[in-house]
Amino acid sequence: MPTIDYRNKAGERISGVTGIIGANLGWNKEALMYWANQMGLQGKKHRDVSQKAADSGTVAHYLIECDIKAVAPDLSQYPTEAISRAETAYLNFLEWKDMVKFKSIAVEPHLVSETYQFGMTPDCIAEIKGRLALFDWKTGSGVYEDMLIQLAAYKVGWEENNPDKLLEGGFHLLRINKEDAAFSHHWWQALPDGWAAFLHLLELHKLHKRLKKAA
Repeated sequence: MPTIDYRNKAGERISGVTGIIGANLGWNKEALMYWANQMGLQGKKHRDVSQKAADSGTVAHYLIECDIKAVAPDLSQYPTEAISRAETAYLNFLEWKDMVKFKSIAVEPHLVSETYQFGMTPDCIAEIKGRLALFDWKTGSGVYEDMLIQLAAYKVGWEENNPDKLLEGGFHLLRINKEDAAFSHHWWQALPDGWAAFLHLLELHKLHKRLKKAA
């Protein structure tokens, strides 16, 4: 997704949720450094391994995105093997979608929280099992803390802009495995610690800007 130019009502540029988390949270860096080191010990370039591993998951993520947006996918740029595994995952997603009576309400809405001064673009707001919920899908090898922080911030921003459409159905996350494109479903009714963490990151973000000006 291209970088969004978020601006508040005063026309001032403000940071997005993803940027705030990425710039101020380093909880997963140690694990990434360990993985890169292991690849090096095996004589592999971590960038090459990442690209190869991501192929199937990337295609599956793309197919789900196209389905949610109701657009036809173009798979011409992807290798056949990756497409085959991704299509299996996509068919499983369609079965899950039918099972939970999935209904898309808003896809990638660009929103701004005037109260907290941040921008956001959640993947999707949807009715799932008859309840309005935040729906997200990510490609990766696990569910990490930063994902929960992001989801919690999205909920607050969405409900500020849509007080008549509260997300009473909680948070639904599909994690798509990088290598085989298999997906797992995760659900949380509430993420209070995620929101508390985001508020701390938001304050760090503001402090960083002030310190940078003073340096």
